[in-house]
Amino acid sequence: MTTHRNAPYHEQQVPPPADLRERMSEVGATEFTGTCPVCHGTNVFALPQLTPGAVPKRWLRRRDGGSTAPAAESRTMHCECPFTHPDDPLEREGCGAWWKVVPGPVTGQGA
Repeated sequence: MTTHRNAPYHEQQVPPPADLRERMSEVGATEFTGTCPVCHGTNVFALPQLTPGAVPKRWLRRRDGGSTAPAAESRTMHCECPFTHPDDPLEREGCGAWWKVVPGPVTGQGA
């Protein structure tokens, strides 16, 4: 386990955490967990659960006449460690780092 670093607050895009995991929560929502690459804080990012058909989606047409499902859109995951970092004038939680995650099919329950 890595110890949290009290890094100065700085909004910046960073590579996703090396330990990034996607799982299905106990309530059926997709969750990403990972250790922030900057401050080493633990983070959980839950995506809202939508009922199928609640949001209309545009299906792409292939040249052969068939259709393909749209590609999963990336989402932005912010460091939300439970610490206020130096140099943050608004005294928010997190160090300001953020990274992109792409939801995929999740098959099992997480622990």
